[in-house]
Amino acid sequence: SGLNVFLATRLADAAMHMRSVVLLRLGNRVADARNILSVVALCATLGSPIDIGAFGEDERDAAQAVEQILSEWSGTVEDTSPTKVA
Repeated sequence: SGLNVFLATRLADAAMHMRSVVLLRLGNRVADARNILSVVALCATLGSPIDIGAFGEDERDAAQAVEQILSEWSGTVEDTSPTKVA
């Protein structure tokens, strides 16, 4: 199944509690984790390799929080912090 609005809402909620910017990348698409529609627009399906980039003072915690949520969903997440996702 695909990354749905419920999961996107969990990601956005987690990202909004962080000071860092969290970006998700799937292929050539990049989403701001704080933006539910942006996350859904990635069109990720179960097993999609989603890269995580977090940039800011709590980037490690931010990336780990998002990674945990995505791992519960798909099991294939790559943490690329603090490298640039774009």
